[in-house]
Amino acid sequence: MIPLFEKARALPLTETETAILAYFEANASSIIHKNLQDLCAQLYTSNATIVRFCQKLGLSGYNDFKYQLRRELRQSAAPAFYSDEYISREMARFKDTIAALDIRQLEEITELLTSGRPLYIYGTNLSALPARYLQIVLNALDYPSILIEWKNLLNGLIHNMHDDAILLLISAKGQAGNYLLPFQTARERGLTTILLTCERTSPLIPYSTITVCTNDASEEFHHTDVNPRLGFFTVIQIIIELTARKKRDL
Repeated sequence: MIPLFEKARALPLTETETAILAYFEANASSIIHKNLQDLCAQLYTSNATIVRFCQKLGLSGYNDFKYQLRRELRQSAAPAFYSDEYISREMARFKDTIAALDIRQLEEITELLTSGRPLYIYGTNLSALPARYLQIVLNALDYPSILIEWKNLLNGLIHNMHDDAILLLISAKGQAGNYLLPFQTARERGLTTILLTCERTSPLIPYSTITVCTNDASEEFHHTDVNPRLGFFTVIQIIIELTARKKRDL
């Protein structure tokens, strides 16, 4: 049996999800070529239902499911690197990130970042790259902000930020618990916090005013963080373009 389907059979499934699994098992070789809309029409179910089924399997969405299924269908005696598989996987994750974005939420974030309120942007290690990019562009557009790249500095500043301050934190790694105390302090003080993460179970989410989750995979190689953060840069770029449009309209 295909491991993906075997895993699904071990999960508690609803009647609808059981029917979806049965269809996938009966049409495994053709599923990898179907788009979500056509599949929904064939199964008489909604996009959200199929996406939730895929997420039960630990995948980001339907495109990620197709990539995984394609990989398991490919029979190979020895492990090998297939460039087309890598591209398909990254495209699947990227498409799932785009499909899940709420433009109204990003517009709300843009309004906050350009409101003139004190703005702090936090990102460390590789997450400092999208954080620094956003901060540089906002400053160039005359929306000043302060970049924080050191956790201890964040822990100290959170007690002294203006009551009207906004904190945008970018965290890709599964170490969000390191920022739990400053987020709890921010909530107690009534500060506005914006969280950009790929950790859907992050302990920071309940304390965040706004949370945006991407489908970037938290990956390591030889204990080195190699998360590509394409979803993070995509979200940041959309916010930048919304900010530039707002600036032009003034």
